[in-house]
Amino acid sequence: MTTRPTRQKEKRALASEIAQAIHMRAYRPGEWLRQIDLEEAFKATRFDVRSALDELAVRKTIEHVPNRGYRVAEIDLKTQRAIRDTRIILETAAAPGIVAGIDAATIARLSELAERFSQAVLSGTRIKQSEINGAFHHLMYAVCGNPVLEETIWGLRDRSRGSSVTVWSSHQALLNSDRDHHAMVEALRAGDATRLAGLIAHHIVKDMIEAQAHAQPSTETSQSRGSEVKDEV
Repeated sequence: MTTRPTRQKEKRALASEIAQAIHMRAYRPGEWLRQIDLEEAFKATRFDVRSALDELAVRKTIEHVPNRGYRVAEIDLKTQRAIRDTRIILETAAAPGIVAGIDAATIARLSELAERFSQAVLSGTRIKQSEINGAFHHLMYAVCGNPVLEETIWGLRDRSRGSSVTVWSSHQALLNSDRDHHAMVEALRAGDATRLAGLIAHHIVKDMIEAQAHAQPSTETSQSRGSEVKDEV
């Protein structure tokens, strides 16, 4: 009898790995998640997977259906727009704190991440692009001086990943994000919170506009995908 290798994972770290997989469309909106598959895919224990799923349900990245299981959240366009508008309010509000709290070493690290993202745009995978992009924004918001605001920002960003709106749906979208990252670094070097806030708002809005322009209707309904999957105890 063979056994699957497992490793202990901190709940939030595993939840973030699963959220990233959802973001990269490894699991599609409406798709049911089987715990045994997640254990194998992420080499985690049953307990850790269940804890991570509970965390993602709190974030609203997935939803728990009693007596059925967990499935990737499906967010309609109206809700997606509401999330976008709220993100703009919160993330632009973080700009003054970021400018006040950042130091030269952090700016240098952000500049390095922006350069790495530029290289990933040319030759990296979508997963690598997503990892570097996430690291850039995590580092920037980490110095805003308000941990509750930072946590709320990431909760909304995670929630939006369950929608049919896909980030970087074209190469042009990647190029636009690349330019935005470098412009944000320059705004931070100049200590210009107003400029940074404007770039953040543009960064959020253009991602959704670009994604909607390239969105394709699904040919497969969520009801037909794993509708018999049950909760695993």
